[in-house]
Amino acid sequence: MLTHRLIAGVLTIMLVLAPASAAAQDGFSLRVETSVSCDKATLTATAEGGTGPYNLSWGFGDEDIPLQTDIDGFPVTVDHMYPASGEYVWTLSSTDSANATAEVTGTIVIDGPVVTLTSEPFPPMVVLENGQATVNFSTEVSGGIGPYAFTWDLDGDGSADPADGSGAASFTYTAVGKYQASVQVTDDCGLMGSDTLPIVVIDPDEEACHPMAQRIADGVSMLFPSQAEQLYTCEDIFDMVRGGLTGSQLGFGRLWHAYKLAQIIEDLTWEEIRDWKLDGNGWGGLTQLNRFAELLGEHGIRELVGLVISGDATIGEIRHSVRSVLRYEADFDDALARLGDGMSPGELGRFYRTAQDLELDPDQLDTYLAEGVSLQELTHAARLAERSDSDWIQVAEAHTAGYSWGEIGKAQRLADDGDWMSVLDTGIRDTREQVRDEERTDREEDRSNRGQERLERTADQLAARYDVSDQEVLDLYHGTCAQDWGCVRKELRSQSHSEDNPDHGQNTAARLAKQYGVSESEVQSLYDDICGGSWSCVRADLRNKSGRGGGKKPKD
Repeated sequence: MLTHRLIAGVLTIMLVLAPASAAAQDGFSLRVETSVSCDKATLTATAEGGTGPYNLSWGFGDEDIPLQTDIDGFPVTVDHMYPASGEYVWTLSSTDSANATAEVTGTIVIDGPVVTLTSEPFPPMVVLENGQATVNFSTEVSGGIGPYAFTWDLDGDGSADPADGSGAASFTYTAVGKYQASVQVTDDCGLMGSDTLPIVVIDPDEEACHPMAQRIADGVSMLFPSQAEQLYTCEDIFDMVRGGLTGSQLGFGRLWHAYKLAQIIEDLTWEEIRDWKLDGNGWGGLTQLNRFAELLGEHGIRELVGLVISGDATIGEIRHSVRSVLRYEADFDDALARLGDGMSPGELGRFYRTAQDLELDPDQLDTYLAEGVSLQELTHAARLAERSDSDWIQVAEAHTAGYSWGEIGKAQRLADDGDWMSVLDTGIRDTREQVRDEERTDREEDRSNRGQERLERTADQLAARYDVSDQEVLDLYHGTCAQDWGCVRKELRSQSHSEDNPDHGQNTAARLAKQYGVSESEVQSLYDDICGGSWSCVRADLRNKSGRGGGKKPKD
């Protein structure tokens, strides 16, 4: 098990979430099952297809740096501690040893207590009567794991006030002024949530509006007319809080937060931001859409909000589309449409990455996919083409025509001139046999050449040793001695001894006369007169006259 962060002494209550998976067109896919114990999430990943080892990159959706790991195989499990309650979008991407990739994403919910503090009366603006005013508080808690512990600070002095430990409390104020009443709720896992209410205690002789309502009214009115539809009074805001807008108590927090966001999201009005929250959407989703709009440039926040409100796209689909735009220069509308048609985020990333690698636009890639060629096959075709310095389209078409990757690879290795398609047309077996025949012929020629070189080298050595021509040695080798070097050496030694022995002169003259086609008397005359008794001189003279060259020249 790979452990990102560990914690001890935590009550283990497992909440099993729906497993997430991503199918890959290239045959490599990931599946992740998640479980939550308090603030610790456990994610277990398995894979189908792919070839180990694998590189993994875990993103947990909080501010922690993504976890990079290398593994030999699946399954693999990681634990991650989250800093607080909330909804976190995690991702897992993996690359195998063959450079195939897969990605999967999902959501982890750390379900700590969500606290809503309310009062009677509400909003809590009370009038002193006989020097005192009492406010009764109650707490609504959702999420987390009970039992809950409640800590109250009802006069805002920073110190806990005595209470019975329940979700209800009461406090009597005795002086005019503004107070902050708050409650902090801790669940059995140690996760905390809190809420605060501003309390206003007024003098019975004064007319006053709730200061928080006045603060919101003043702030929103400053946004008019570009980001507020009207000017607001304190009474307008106070009426909204009491239920005049929704029919139920609203609270100051949402209205004030909408005002703060309006200062950041300049392309939406305060009313639009307020209504986004009232429709049940989260502030975090709105800030994400604003960031996406800034990254896209051509698609404003109002357009993105409209897509979510209309149900045409989810925030997650917009997020993955923006990621494709930034990573692969994809068209945002095209990416969003593909997700809407059922393509998973992992498939979307692989689609655009393949298009980018192969320098195709999405429509061209769609054409190949429609013909039954998968992304994995196209990627493999590109790899084979790179190895052989050929066109990947030609490789893909050959595979589509029925040739296996192995046959194409063999054809590329057999084609010395790069024309591997001709090898496929001829047939791998026939081409391999032709190559073997050519290699066999080359080896035989090489052996013949080396043999001839050795023959000539030996003839040259013997010619130098016995003072005869190379040709005379070769004539002996191929003639009298029938390719027997021992015989050649014996003959040359015999000739050398014969020349040094006067009794054998007549035999030598007869042999030379026969060899060069002259009379014995001519040979003898050369020996006696011109060459002064040197048979080497006689041979040289006869060679020169016959055109064979080499040997010694006659003496003067």
